[in-house]
Amino acid sequence: MSNAPSRRGWIERFRVALGMSITDLAERVGVSRPSISKLESREKDGSITIKQIDKVAEAMGGKLVYAIIPAEGKMDDIVMNQARKRAKRIIKRTRAHMALEAQSEGLQSQEEAIEELAEEMAREMARDFWK
Repeated sequence: MSNAPSRRGWIERFRVALGMSITDLAERVGVSRPSISKLESREKDGSITIKQIDKVAEAMGGKLVYAIIPAEGKMDDIVMNQARKRAKRIIKRTRAHMALEAQSEGLQSQEEAIEELAEEMAREMARDFWK
């Protein structure tokens, strides 16, 4: 079985892979055959509950594994992206004020300043970090 459900949901895919009929699964779960069909449809449209999937998985001899993972990269990447956004706003605002006062000579590059501040912000993780 691949990692992503196609037109079938996970319940149906697992049941079919076992060679189990809807009627057999209904008996194991203790519900009617139409109830299993409805659960399989509800899984496909996203309206099934985790509790329901867990119960059906257990009836088939399986177990539900639930996870939230980063869409791309690692968790640290998510944190650093947020820190860079915040740092960029701060550095740009600070540099604009310094330029108005002719104090920008001798400063590190804007990119270096953003990265340095972002790393510090990611380490400290202030209460308003995600705002």
